Amino acid sequence: MKTQRSTKLHTGRAAILSTVCAAVLATGATPALAQPIDTNLYDGGKARVNRALGLRGLSETIASASCRYNAGIDLETAEYDLQHVHDSFDAILKGLEFGDRALGMPGEESAPRILKAIQQTHEIWDPMEHAALAMLDGSATDADVAIISEGYHALFDQTTNLAADVSGEYTNPQELLQSDATVLNFAGRQRALAERMTRAVCELATGVHAETALSELIATVDMFELTLVALRDGYEAAGVNPPPNDTVKSSLESTYEIWQAGRGIYDAIKSGQPATPEDVIASNTLTQQLTVGMNNAITLYLIATPGKDGIYRVPLEAYADAELSTWASDPMVIAAVNAQNAKHANISEDEIIALDQQWRAEASGDGGPLMTAALDNDLSEWLRQHQAETAGFVTEVFIMDHVGLNVAQSVPTSDFWQGDEAKHQETYHVGPDALHISDIEFDDSTGFYQAQASLSIVDPATNQVIGAMTFGINVQSLM
Repeated sequence: MKTQRSTKLHTGRAAILSTVCAAVLATGATPALAQPIDTNLYDGGKARVNRALGLRGLSETIASASCRYNAGIDLETAEYDLQHVHDSFDAILKGLEFGDRALGMPGEESAPRILKAIQQTHEIWDPMEHAALAMLDGSATDADVAIISEGYHALFDQTTNLAADVSGEYTNPQELLQSDATVLNFAGRQRALAERMTRAVCELATGVHAETALSELIATVDMFELTLVALRDGYEAAGVNPPPNDTVKSSLESTYEIWQAGRGIYDAIKSGQPATPEDVIASNTLTQQLTVGMNNAITLYLIATPGKDGIYRVPLEAYADAELSTWASDPMVIAAVNAQNAKHANISEDEIIALDQQWRAEASGDGGPLMTAALDNDLSEWLRQHQAETAGFVTEVFIMDHVGLNVAQSVPTSDFWQGDEAKHQETYHVGPDALHISDIEFDDSTGFYQAQASLSIVDPATNQVIGAMTFGINVQSLM
């Protein structure tokens, strides 16, 4: 993956570099720090609505996964889904009640109606959770299977009620307009409908509630089609505004193309063809693709409407505090940055520009000694290993020295010198606790929306800032 950032022209770079290098040596030069979200003013309403809506989809996911698990169809994905529902459902309910900055909800809930709805959700969810865990450890009985197969309808209805209560409490002109909440409701429901179609196909393939499953599949296919078109084109009668920008519309167009290419599975069953285990697997694959598409669209809605900053900055601040800061304080990082700082103690502006130009030439060609040295060192390998452990949540990492030159990186960057960019100016020059969070951008190479979080690297032996570290974060996973 190549880091996607604006191309920097060399025209005038010497002047910029001169200013930056002077700031490195000066004692009082401190650019303004990008201010984090004030959690006293931001109540996480937009995130709360989005997370509450997500519970509906999870209620359908557990039913689909349970059916596939019980039938022995694609057990690996069924087990993964069961574990995912368990982890996510609990985390969301806890966050809705007590707050969780990592989920974008900084404070505890105080509205009695919502607290009651959370408790009512627990009453239905908790027995289903125990049944799912029994499946995962191999101790499930027929009674456990029945708890899920007979209870998910009630769970879906209850999570729908909870989402409505949360939406009613938190819609406001500052964070979430009622019209935007309506669109998020429809878009969030699409994820639940996608899971419902796979569950219905599974029930048809296994002969469980076959007549009801067929009727439900037919109705769900029609509803998914109509809702997707309404989201793409707008549907005033239902309160669904057209997409707020071309990017959202394009995302919905792409999802519609995926839907049209894959819906033949359901059309064949609707016309009388018996459902097979292979149909279940194909349907689940389509469900995952549609879910990614709808998550992309929801992410775009969230960042294209009021309250966009808090929706990703609050959880990213929390993640930086809890996790990314531990990367920046690792002894291996400290040693490497100190070593390069010593090497570059007397580096000149011309030398910095020459290194950056060499990097750009190598990056646009077949590589070269500078890129090889930066990408193949032990610290870069350490970064790649740590990045891989995040399972796609962290998409890139690179470390800068005191003048903004790369020390190590997990992937190639478009340039070698970052000293004229906010990621270095608003961290290294600000102080030990500095954190800079960028705007969201689309990364063509990954197909995900990203934001960059940059923080200072501090030598614990001197308590002095010695460099900076930048992380690319998958915003969809964050939100």
